[in-house]
Formats: sequence, structure tokens, C-alpha cells
Amino acid sequence: MRNRNTILALAACLLVAVAGFAADDAAPQPLDVKLNIVAGQVKLTRVGKTLADVLTTGVPLFPGDLIETLRESKAELVYGDGAIMRIKPQTLIEVQPFSLKIFKGKMWHKFTKRGTEFVIDTPSLVAGIRGTVFDVAVSSRGKAVLSVMEGAVAVTGKTRSPKRFLVKSGCSTHAEPGEDPVPPYKFNLERKNVEWAEAEWVAGDRSIDQLFINYLNLKSEYGENDPRTLEALQALEAAKKAKAAEPKKQKK
Repeated sequence: MRNRNTILALAACLLVAVAGFAADDAAPQPLDVKLNIVAGQVKLTRVGKTLADVLTTGVPLFPGDLIETLRESKAELVYGDGAIMRIKPQTLIEVQPFSLKIFKGKMWHKFTKRGTEFVIDTPSLVAGIRGTVFDVAVSSRGKAVLSVMEGAVAVTGKTRSPKRFLVKSGCSTHAEPGEDPVPPYKFNLERKNVEWAEAEWVAGDRSIDQLFINYLNLKSEYGENDPRTLEALQALEAAKKAKAAEPKKQKK
């Protein structure tokens, strides 16, 4: 009888251990990507959640997470293989291991040569990438414009019988929802490179203007009496006092 009880106890322990391993295997794994907030704040909605958090610093990302840059805010996604994606203000995206969905806004992408194709999905076109530099803008109506600065991008429409174009460096294409992309056409490459200049994507200091924007964003998301909003207001007031206390430069 004692041996039987011992065997049953060991079996129960084994089942608990197996269940624990299964739970670990089922737990979502973070993506090999780092979120850098260059300016302002980012709203993050975890997959399966309905409430969002407003962030001022980067966090690990998981498949299905929604990222939205707020007013006067910019962010970067830096992948383990060297790929970089820059996100302009008021852009909403969803991240996945080998794809990214842009619902609205504007992004710049730089991909190193990779064995696995990465897909950019928009409401009106899909882009397949292995190694190139390009940007994508999606309007509130779902119109997508893709412009290639280096390399080439394969673009496919989202109609029943979609057209496919290879868009090369210096060319753009665009598509409306329910319509195929138009044939590639030239754009001003120099102006586009200025728009995405490296200097614009260096994280700056927490100036009074930036602190004010942070306060407005939090007030809009959570209300003026929320602790996060009040903390942002305190930081803003402290910065104003520190600025006022600085010795004024004498005019020559």
C-alpha cells in the first residue's frame, strides 16, 4: 500500500512538472526588436488587452502588440538583424515576427539583406522586402504611398486579382483601398532623404516644449486628475522654475 501511495505521489509530481513545462512553452516570447522612443510618448496596447499604456521609455514587444505614436512623438524599432524602422507622429502599427501592419501614419524602413522575406501590410497594398530602404505613408482613408530610396520593393495590390510591381530606387507607387497599385513613377529622392535625415532621429533632452507635449498627451489619454498626468505636470512646472532661475545672458 505504501509503495502504491509513493508511486501515485511521484506520478502527481510528474504531471505538475509537465504542466509547468507546457505552460512555459505556451507563454508568448518577446520579439527580437527594441522600441526606442526618440521624442514624446508612445501608446502601447498588448495583444489580447483593451487598455493601453502611454510610454516614455522603450519596453520589450510581443507578437500582436499595437504601437501608436502620439502628437509630436517619434519612435524607432531596431531589430536584431540590423533592420531599422522609424515611426512618425500619429502612426498606428501592429508588430509580428516577420511582418508589420500599418493602419495609419508614416514610417521609414531600412532592411539589411536577409534570407527571410519581411512583409509590410497596409489597407491597400502589401510590400515584400529582403534588403532595401523605403518609406510608407497611409492616410486615414487607407490610401498607401510607398517610395523606394535604395534597392527595390515588390508591391502587390489587395484586390481579387491583384497586380504586382517591382518598385525600384527613386520610384513610388500608391493604391486606394479596393484598387490595384498604379505603375511606379519618379519622385524627388533628395527631398525624401532630407525628410528622413539622421539628425532628426537622435533623442533630444526633455525640453519644456517636450514636457508640455507629454503633459497634454497624458491629459488627453487619462484625464487631468490621473496620477500620471499630475506627475507630468509637476515635471513641467519644475522645468519652468529651473529655466526661470537660470542667469539671464547680458546683452552686449
